[in-house]
Amino acid sequence: MMSGQLFGQSITGFVYDEFNNPISFAKIYVKNFTNVGGVSDFEGKYAFGCDYGSYEVIYKCIGFEDLVVKVTVNSLEPTVQNVYLKQADYELNSVEITAKKKNIGWSIVQNVIDHKKEMIQQVDGYTCDIYIKGVETFDKKEKKPSEDPEDDKEPDDLFQAQKDEIQKKLDGENRLNMVEINLTKHFQYPNDLKEIRNGYEKIGNPNQIYFQSTVGGDFNFYESLINKEDLHVSPIVSPLHPSGILTYKYKLVEITTTADNDTIYTVEIEPRSVGTTTMQGRLYILKSEWVLVKVDVTLHKGNLKVYDDFHVIQEFEKQDSCWLLKKQFFEYSTKYGKETVKGTTNVVYSNYLLNPDFGEKFFSNEVGITTKEAYERDTTYWDLIRPIPLTPEEQIKKFQHDSLMAVLTSETYLDSVDAVFNQITALKILWFGVEHRNRFNKTQWYISSLANFIEPVQIGGTRAGPGASYFKKWKNEQWVDVSTNTSFGFNNGDFRGNARIYHRYNPKRFGTYSVWFDKGASFINNYDAWGQIFKRENIYENLQGGVWHNIEIFNGFYFSVGLRLESRSPFDLDYKFVTWFDEELQNGPPIQFEAYKAFRSNTSFSYTPGQKYVSEPYRKVVLGSRWPTFSFYWEKGIEGIFNSILDYDYLSFEVSQDIQIRTLGMSKYRIKTGMFTNQDSVLYIDRKFFRQSDQDNIFRFLFSQPLYSFQNLDSSYETQDFYLEAHYIHHFNGALFNKLPYMKKTGLQEVLGAGFIYLPEHNNYFYSELFFGVERTFKFARKRLRIGGYMVFSVASNQFALPKEDQPKNVQFKVSFDVMDERDLKFNF
Repeated sequence: MMSGQLFGQSITGFVYDEFNNPISFAKIYVKNFTNVGGVSDFEGKYAFGCDYGSYEVIYKCIGFEDLVVKVTVNSLEPTVQNVYLKQADYELNSVEITAKKKNIGWSIVQNVIDHKKEMIQQVDGYTCDIYIKGVETFDKKEKKPSEDPEDDKEPDDLFQAQKDEIQKKLDGENRLNMVEINLTKHFQYPNDLKEIRNGYEKIGNPNQIYFQSTVGGDFNFYESLINKEDLHVSPIVSPLHPSGILTYKYKLVEITTTADNDTIYTVEIEPRSVGTTTMQGRLYILKSEWVLVKVDVTLHKGNLKVYDDFHVIQEFEKQDSCWLLKKQFFEYSTKYGKETVKGTTNVVYSNYLLNPDFGEKFFSNEVGITTKEAYERDTTYWDLIRPIPLTPEEQIKKFQHDSLMAVLTSETYLDSVDAVFNQITALKILWFGVEHRNRFNKTQWYISSLANFIEPVQIGGTRAGPGASYFKKWKNEQWVDVSTNTSFGFNNGDFRGNARIYHRYNPKRFGTYSVWFDKGASFINNYDAWGQIFKRENIYENLQGGVWHNIEIFNGFYFSVGLRLESRSPFDLDYKFVTWFDEELQNGPPIQFEAYKAFRSNTSFSYTPGQKYVSEPYRKVVLGSRWPTFSFYWEKGIEGIFNSILDYDYLSFEVSQDIQIRTLGMSKYRIKTGMFTNQDSVLYIDRKFFRQSDQDNIFRFLFSQPLYSFQNLDSSYETQDFYLEAHYIHHFNGALFNKLPYMKKTGLQEVLGAGFIYLPEHNNYFYSELFFGVERTFKFARKRLRIGGYMVFSVASNQFALPKEDQPKNVQFKVSFDVMDERDLKFNF
C-alpha cells in the first residue's frame, strides 16, 4: 500500500510470523513521518514510497510485538526489507485497535466471500449420517412457600411427599420433552435432497423442538440469504452477503495459531440496525483457505416466528480437501407468562461419502422417507449409534420412559385408564357429554350433554335434541368418523336432523369418501356478511343428501367428485322466526319460490407442480411448493333425474400462490374467473354469489379474509355470466418499519393489499380496493395472536350513480384477529 506522496524510491518486503506465515494487515509506520507507511496485504506484502535516507520503520500487528527496523534507502531500485514478528504474550482484548482507513474484519470476510461459489459447490453430491437429539424443558416461577407454621407440620401419611412428587410429574411439573432421530441424508447439487429416517424415539410431546429434519434446509452461511421459514418470517441476511457491510459491523477480535501453524481469524459481527437483523456473534475463519471453521451467532426476537432467543453454533472439518459440516447446536427459549420454555438441539454429521452415484431416478419430489423400523428401535440400537451421551437427567427420564412404556401401552393399563374416563357422572350428563373410549382399539363414541341438548338460538327459535358421534382409527392411519344430530323446534313443531360418515381409506393418497344427509335450513349465500347471512331472504328449507370422494391421483394432483340431491322449498310466511334482531338486521319475510328438486354433480381438480413431501410408513406429509396451485371446478345441474329441474354447467378456474420476496416480505395472491357455459335452467340459488361487506352494524369494523372477500363491497352481487376477481396481500414483516428509529421495539409490521372484481352482467360493474395497515403479534397461551388495523380505500363504477345517502363509504377503518396455525406456523392470510 503506497502513501499519498510521490517518490521514485520505495521500501518493500513481506511481514511474517515466527513460523514463516505471512501476516495480513500489519501496519508499517516511519518514525517522525506521519504520511509515510503502509499496510501488508493478505500475502503479507507491503510497499511504500520514500526519499533517499535512513529510516526507523515500525511494524505493528494485533497479537504481535512491535518491531523497529532501521532501513537505508540509497538506490532507485526498491529496498527490500522482510521482517518477522514475534507473537505477543498478552491477550488480544487488551490491545486497542486504531486502524481507521480500513475495516480489517470486513476485509477478512471479503476473502471468504470471494470463495463462496467454490464452497457452495465443493462436491457434486454427498451422503452422510445425521444424529439429532432435541430436548425441551420448562422453567416456571413458583410461589414463595408460605411461612405459616401450619405448613411445616408433618403430613399424616409418611409417604405423602413421595406421592406428591409423583403426582407433580404426572401432572406435568418439571416435565421434559425429548426426541432422538437417526437419519441418512442424500444430497446432489444444486438442490436435490432425499432424507431417510432410520430411527425415531420421543419422550413426551416434542413437536415444538427445533430441527427434527433436514428437509427444511441447513443454516448455510455461504448463501447470501438464509431461508428458514420454520424459524424466521423473512430470509436472514448472511454475514457473508457481498453487501454485508451495509447490514453488519465487522471487527477482528482475535488471531490464533493452529497446531499446524495456520491462522484463524475471529471476526465479531453485530447488526448496524436491529431493524435489519438481530444476528450477532462470531465467525472463525481459516486464513490459508479463507473458509469458515466455526460459526457462533445468536438472534433475539425481531422476526423470529416463535422464539424470543435463538442461538446456533456450527463446526466444520476437512475431509478429502472439502470442508464439511460436522456439528450443529441450537439453543432457543420463549417466555409465556411465568413459564419459560427452553430447548436445545444437538446435530452430529458423520460417515460422509462424497460424489456418490445416485442414479437418474433416485431424487424426486419425495424429499423424505421414514421407515417402519424407525419407530421400533430399542435401547440397544440407540446405545450403539448415539454419538452424544445422555445427561443424567435425560438418562433418568429415558429410564422412566422405557420402564413405563410396556405398562402404559398394555391393554390392561389402558382399560384401567378408560374405566376412569368412561365413568358416567352428573357433570358429564349436564355439561360435558357422555364419552366412552377404548384406547387400545382406538375407538371413541360420544352422546351430547343436556347443555348441548338445548339449542337456544336457532333459525325458528329454540330447539332441543340429542347428538352422537363415533370415531375409530387404525394403526395404518385409516380412520372413520360418524356423527348424527336431531332436534325438535318448540316454536314451529318441526323436526330437523343430519347424519354424516367420513372414511379416510387411503392415507398415503388422502383417499376419503363421505356420505351425508341433512334436513334443515340452508343459506343461499353461505359466505355473506355477518349482518346479511342470517336474514330471512337468505334462508330456505332443504332436504338433501349426497356422496363425495377425494383422492390424490399423482403427486400434487388432487381429484374430487360429488353428487347432491336436494328438495328445496321456502319457509312459510307464517313460520315463526326469532325477531330479537329484526331491527338491527332490517329483517323482512323469508324468500318465496315454488318448491323443486335439484340434482347436481361437481367435479374438481387442483394441481401444484413440484409439490415436495415426506413419506411416513402409513401416511404422506405435504411440505409445499414454490409453484402456484392451479384449480378447476365444474358443477353440472342435471335435468330429469329424480325430477330435477336444473340444467346448467358452471366452470371456474383459479390460480393462487405464496411468494417470499427476498427480505421484503411475503406476498400472497389469488385470481379466479368463471361463468355458466350452459344456462338452460339456472335458478337463483345456484347463481355465483359474492360476499357483501358489513355496513352500518356492529360487524362493520371487522376485516374479512382479504384473499376471498372484499372490505367495502356494497351488495351481495350474484351472476351467471363471466366474472373475474383478484386478491393480493403483502406482509412486509418489518422490512420498512424496522429501519425507522424506535419502530423495531414496537413490534409493528406493515401490510399492503388490493382487490378487484369485474361483473359484466351488472352493467360492466367493477370494484377495486387498496388497503394498508399495521399488525402486531402477541403471545397468548402458547399461541400467537395477530391483531391488525387497516385503512381501506375503495372505488366502484356505480357509486356516483347512487343517491348520496346510499353511496358506500370510500374510506373505512377495519381490525382483524388471527391465530397462527401450530402445524405450519402460518396465519390465515
